[in-house]
Amino acid sequence: MKRASALFGLAAAAAILASTGASAAVVNVTVGGNTVVGAGQFSSLAATTYDFNAGPSPFTNTTPVGNLLYTGSTSGQNANPFGDDTQYVSVGTSATPQSATLLVSSFANYVGLYWGSIDTYNNILITYADSTFDSVNSNLYGLLTPSNGDQGLNGSKYVNIFTDKAIASITFSSTNKAFEFDNVSIAAVPEPSTWAMMILGFLGVGFVAYRRKSGMVLRVA
Repeated sequence: MKRASALFGLAAAAAILASTGASAAVVNVTVGGNTVVGAGQFSSLAATTYDFNAGPSPFTNTTPVGNLLYTGSTSGQNANPFGDDTQYVSVGTSATPQSATLLVSSFANYVGLYWGSIDTYNNILITYADSTFDSVNSNLYGLLTPSNGDQGLNGSKYVNIFTDKAIASITFSSTNKAFEFDNVSIAAVPEPSTWAMMILGFLGVGFVAYRRKSGMVLRVA
């Protein structure tokens, strides 16, 4: 009986999740990726990935205009994300402050990036297809610590940003020197309402199996 109660409790939670209003974006930020020796960390999801090692820069509206692609470290300017010996992006190195925008041409509600030497003055502005927006920075999300420019292992993290709205563009900005990152991934992943329906489906299958196993009969008065 306890198991049946737990199933109903999870179903109720899923229903609440499904009924969440769509007026504001739901943003979930996690940390973690797959490490590739010499190239830093990458998203663990199937996604379109920019590693910035070849081809033209995918950024538009760089303000002010300046070089964004670097390798290695220069004292007092920028540092490659930990364990990343390939070419990476540094926003705010040649001129401060600086911003660069990546346009998203197809539906996506996930962006991931290998964020190096995280600082409090680094910011990611996500603009949605409905012209609303959200910001992601270390002041809002405790997962992005330490936020003191640490160039060691603990200062670089693969950051995963999930939303329940279609992303139109992503603007990376820094108000005080460099915002270093690499291996940007963009993808469409299930929205919270979809997750809820999947949970309800799994719960239904599990509950039917439980009834068959226990021989439980539901009577209606």
